[in-house]
Amino acid sequence: MPSNNSKYTEDFRQQTAKYVLENDKSATAVAKELGIDKNTVCRWVREYRRNHNMPSYAEERNFQTNLSPEMKELILRQKKLEKALKKKEQEIAKKREEAEILKKVPTHVNAPTREKCEAIYAH
Repeated sequence: MPSNNSKYTEDFRQQTAKYVLENDKSATAVAKELGIDKNTVCRWVREYRRNHNMPSYAEERNFQTNLSPEMKELILRQKKLEKALKKKEQEIAKKREEAEILKKVPTHVNAPTREKCEAIYAH
C-alpha cells in the first residue's frame, strides 16, 4: 500500500509493472529508463503479480525449468509469434491512421497544392 507522501501514483505503478511484464523487459532496465530505483520497480512488479493472481518470478522460472525441451521450444516459438503479431498490429494501426489522414485531403484535381499540403499538416 503506497504511503500518502509517495511521489508516484498508483496508476503509474500499475502501468510500469504491466509494461515490464508485457514487454519481457527486466525491471532493472525499465527502472534505469525511468530514473527510478530498481528495487522500487521490482517491488511494483511483485505487487502487481500478487494483485492479479500471477505466479511469482521464481515460480515462473521454476515452472519453465521443469518443462521438456519440446515444451520449452513451443513456448519460445509462441513468444516469437506473439511479438511478430504485435508488430504487425502496430503496422496495421499506422496504415489505418495514414489512410484516415489521406481521406481528409482534398482529392479533386483542381485543388491547389497548398490546400492539399495544409490538409495533410492539419492532421
